[in-house]
Amino acid sequence: MAGWGGDTRYLALVERHGTSLLHLAILLTGNRADAEDVVQDALISVASQPLRAHTIAYLRKSVSNRAMDLLRRRREIPSDTIPEVSYDDANFFRHERQQHFLELVNTLPTGQRSTLILRYYADLDDRDIAQILGVTVETVRSQAHRGLAKLRATVKEA
Repeated sequence: MAGWGGDTRYLALVERHGTSLLHLAILLTGNRADAEDVVQDALISVASQPLRAHTIAYLRKSVSNRAMDLLRRRREIPSDTIPEVSYDDANFFRHERQQHFLELVNTLPTGQRSTLILRYYADLDDRDIAQILGVTVETVRSQAHRGLAKLRATVKEA
């Protein structure tokens, strides 16, 4: 096991995907401060793991698990508003349409919102989402179906 600076593959992975991991955590937690803590905890935990754990999929799953744990501990519902984008996040919302979509996603109940973010942003399969959220695969599919139906209905009304 290498020390902090000894594994160049790990450092390259963090450098390449750190921003996307932070964005995932912001979407799940609803604020940047919590997201930074979640990502930092996940990266520290993964740094001590064997090299086979150093994949972007493993990091996404670790960030997702830690974000959901944080929300469960706090019993908070993430904010209904999208976090403000600071100057260093200029590329976070590349198009106004993406921002509008995220505003719509934030109107969904927590379960549906988390399911859709983990499925379509983190690109996790239903089994992994179920494990992270602590529900069955059927519940994940139901939450995704209901969330997408609600988004479609909202878009049709507009």
